[in-house]
Amino acid sequence: MGHLARHVLATKKRGAILLEVLISLSLTAILLTFLFSFFVQSARIEKKWDDMRMCIANRSHLQVRLQTLFTSMDTATFYTKTFEKEASPSLIFSFDQGIDPDPAFSGLVLGRIYLDSKYNLCLATWPASEETTGPWRNEVLQKGVKSFEFEFLGMIGPSEQGVKEKITPLTPQLAWRSHWPKSTHHLPTLIRLRLQQEGFKDPIQYAFILPISECITYREGLG
Repeated sequence: MGHLARHVLATKKRGAILLEVLISLSLTAILLTFLFSFFVQSARIEKKWDDMRMCIANRSHLQVRLQTLFTSMDTATFYTKTFEKEASPSLIFSFDQGIDPDPAFSGLVLGRIYLDSKYNLCLATWPASEETTGPWRNEVLQKGVKSFEFEFLGMIGPSEQGVKEKITPLTPQLAWRSHWPKSTHHLPTLIRLRLQQEGFKDPIQYAFILPISECITYREGLG
């Protein structure tokens, strides 16, 4: 009888130990699941922060690069042109490149800001003595750009024949223009760039003051 009692107690004890082990494993699995979910969520948040930091850095780079280009512009060449198979008009201008390892690209060069077929906002650069067909250098200013447009603040003047232009008058003489004719021999006062980037609902806008621009004089009414 004593042997049977000890056997029953041992069986109950093993059952209790097994139950404790199962409970411990269940709690461990719940804890590991919670920790895994926490780390996955943290990784997602960190990736979002990394993407945001990268986006801010790219936008800052674009602003600084354009500011550098526009502050070194020359009045020799500045106009917009719509090329075949391109939805957005290109901005073609001359600017001072400074000193370059290639003498052909030193000093005054020509630049073209345009949107390529891979939705990259690009800057093509070539020597001022060459035609726009090349040879040129290509620099990606911003990736993932669905569309972009320039606006120019300047005196209202005649538009080039066959060019569709959007004009927003501010005064009888001053307006925002979507096209800058090649025949205009001065620079606008301000340039606005509006671009729509992939993954963003609202467009991004930049504004730049040109150092050499037309002189605008305001006169008070007499009487």
